[in-house]
Amino acid sequence: MPRSQSLHDIQLHSGAEFIDYGPAGGSVEVTQGFGHYEAEYAAIRQRVGLMHLPQRAVLRFTGDDRQDFLHRMLTQEVKGLKGGSTVRAFQLNQKGRIVADIIIHHGDIDTWLEMDRFDLPAVKEMYESHLFADDVVIEDWTEERTAFALHGPLSENLLRLVGEEDPKRMAEMPGTHHVLTLAGVKVTVYRQDTCGVSGFGLWVPSGKAVEVYQALLSASGFELDQPDAQTDPQAAAEFAQRRRAGLRGRPIGWAAFNTARIEAGSPIFHVDFGHDSIPAETGVLDEAVSFIKGCYLGQEIVARMQSLGHPKRLLVGLQIQGDELPVAGAQVTESADDDAGATGDNANTPTATHKVIGGVTSSAISPLLGHKPMVFAVMKWGKHTPGTCVLIPAEGGLVRAKVQGLRFLDPP
Repeated sequence: MPRSQSLHDIQLHSGAEFIDYGPAGGSVEVTQGFGHYEAEYAAIRQRVGLMHLPQRAVLRFTGDDRQDFLHRMLTQEVKGLKGGSTVRAFQLNQKGRIVADIIIHHGDIDTWLEMDRFDLPAVKEMYESHLFADDVVIEDWTEERTAFALHGPLSENLLRLVGEEDPKRMAEMPGTHHVLTLAGVKVTVYRQDTCGVSGFGLWVPSGKAVEVYQALLSASGFELDQPDAQTDPQAAAEFAQRRRAGLRGRPIGWAAFNTARIEAGSPIFHVDFGHDSIPAETGVLDEAVSFIKGCYLGQEIVARMQSLGHPKRLLVGLQIQGDELPVAGAQVTESADDDAGATGDNANTPTATHKVIGGVTSSAISPLLGHKPMVFAVMKWGKHTPGTCVLIPAEGGLVRAKVQGLRFLDPP
């Protein structure tokens, strides 16, 4: 494949199918999959999968006051971060609602805020409006850097094959990022186990993104032009041998990733919680919010919620008692005693007697759990406790479910 071709061309050549991500008229194309969902999922769980993330963006901060400034803005401790630190945070508005879900990459000479590309304009405008005499320069680096992710137990092996430095230390040091030389290119790499297995986020200079992507694909053992066993059995046999001897990795898309991240209990901003959410509702409060730091935008609301003891609603997992799959947007209702036998085949549709107590945000079928449905749902407080029985419309009927924690990898 000529290096002059784009990432989009390479992915199309690999069989990619795309879906739109973002607002109408301004969306980006995200890879849904490469026509081999089962193999892509297996790569995440057993090998290594390579994913392009065009929906991610970076704001770059320089200047002597950048750390103090961001400390005043974000929910996480920033002032005490050392160079090479990586930590998750929220940017809130004055009402304590989430403006952006952010990963902070703090370095010795600059600080990067990684976020959804469609949140970046509002965040940049907010920061510029709060700058006064601060020595801070803010740059939109969305076009300067391209994001990839590796998911799978052999992710570290792949980095070692492509890199000139041994990244093994990264597996032992979550909360950091490193600049590694991959295929001769300086790449910012950090640990992110979103799928419940070893995973890494990569930020590559956009001018070298195709080069690094191809190097990662090649080292993973994936070949764009695989020989046909009917027309060239010898070449096909040699290819199969190379696959067996290598990492047996492959490119992956959103569908396989989505299944794996739900299994691992990893909610996503704009999918499982959004701009109307407060941190206490997200299921990742402890990961993204510090309760020992000083003032920041929206802190009063966060502190008040903490002192009250709980939010009005909470993101939870639902263990489905059947094979039917509820879809995002489905209402979750109370389960009465006479609903005990309800399934998708014999239950009635929801009636006024079924009080709505929540809503489905994500769902998928879990290969790891015997092809059972998994669901994330936002539930009213008091109905969120593990073991609570609920009903959800699915495939023309009602299915029973029980509330559990977000993580499905370890069955409740």
